Amino acid sequence: MNLKLERDALDNDDDVSGRWQYEGGKVFEDGRQVGYYASTKRVEFKATDAENTAMLTMTLFFLPSKPPENITVQGSHDFNSGGQVGSVSAASTSFASHIGKKYTRTGDIVTIG
Repeated sequence: MNLKLERDALDNDDDVSGRWQYEGGKVFEDGRQVGYYASTKRVEFKATDAENTAMLTMTLFFLPSKPPENITVQGSHDFNSGGQVGSVSAASTSFASHIGKKYTRTGDIVTIG
């Protein structure tokens, strides 16, 4: 599965222990919008900031179902390259076969499988 993300929001929220980064936008497949995504990244000061990396959780919400069919990935985000690696940690029934599959993001391109 290859998808393209189009970011509409990116915000940071610092607290005493670290930084949350929130990102969201649209999901496209073959040039057609198929859904939306929301991600959170967590940097822990005096820990993950040493590698300029963050814990990552992202959920892809697919149109048109209500509630939407979905895939959730977890892994790491490298702020130097913008790359992400991890795996599918949860999914709705329609995407359950993807649970455990490898996840990567390079720029705005997501690959699952």
